Amino acid sequence: MTTKDGKFTIGIGAIIEHTNSGKILLLHRAPNLEFAPNLWDDVGGRMRQFESPETTLQREVQEETGISQLTIVKPIDVTHYFRGESTTENEMIVITYWCRTASKTIRLSPEHDDYQWVYPDQALELIEDFQLQANIKRFIEEKEIMSKL
Repeated sequence: MTTKDGKFTIGIGAIIEHTNSGKILLLHRAPNLEFAPNLWDDVGGRMRQFESPETTLQREVQEETGISQLTIVKPIDVTHYFRGESTTENEMIVITYWCRTASKTIRLSPEHDDYQWVYPDQALELIEDFQLQANIKRFIEEKEIMSKL
């Protein structure tokens, strides 16, 4: 790992649950992407300077899915992550949120070529990224806790 001082970014991820079905949204990354092509993923992106995490979340969801009606339930994870090789340029702190929407209509960005609404256990079978798997498991745990309240 590179140890020189450098910059890192803050990333935002969203586990988006459909309010009526309990399914979550997965996006399939396009084959032409430099990082992690052809993988199932959540919605997410990098925070811009002077943007709040919640503003970034709303913007990224709108850009990647076209969903404008989104309810933020709560943050469910904060992770230190390397996007690819472990270099200072790829270092990120990622905040993942549990969100809800009643919208099922998706308008994909050029970063993605497909989407699915799936139950969380189905998502765990499709997802290859260990951190995203951990976030979905955390989402499942949080839903169980909230259902007991």
